[in-house]
Amino acid sequence: MKKFVIVFLGLVAIVLVAGCGTKETEEKLVCTGTQQEEGMSVEQVISMTFKNDKLNHMMMDVNTKITDDATKENWSLFTQSMDEQNVESDKDGVSLKVTKDDQNYEYKVTLDIDVEKASEEALKEHGFDGLKDDNSTLEDNKKSAEKDGFTCKVQ
Repeated sequence: MKKFVIVFLGLVAIVLVAGCGTKETEEKLVCTGTQQEEGMSVEQVISMTFKNDKLNHMMMDVNTKITDDATKENWSLFTQSMDEQNVESDKDGVSLKVTKDDQNYEYKVTLDIDVEKASEEALKEHGFDGLKDDNSTLEDNKKSAEKDGFTCKVQ
């Protein structure tokens, strides 16, 4: 009987130790970038959450601010053009939201993607087809974004 208890406790210890090695890790990569163009500045913030080094959530904010008076005079044309390109939606794990500030001449687009819930069709609509099958790691994405001029931090 003592041998049985010792063997049983040994097996329990092995299972507990082996089980601890399967702990999920979660890291967040936040990349920011700013561009100055004729009469406007564009600030982009991309936040990516990785579980076990696989992308499972991404949020992108693109905030465009009109900076000169000549361009401000065409604010309504600008917003109309942007609205045609950025139709608000929320389906299949992908949502796009538009916020406009007419007093400060700011136009913000927020794209929120739950990679696990997102359908291929919804991803394709927003130019992210193949995202579910992408095996890029956090470090791969960080290097790529920094190469494109973004500043990135792991949180």
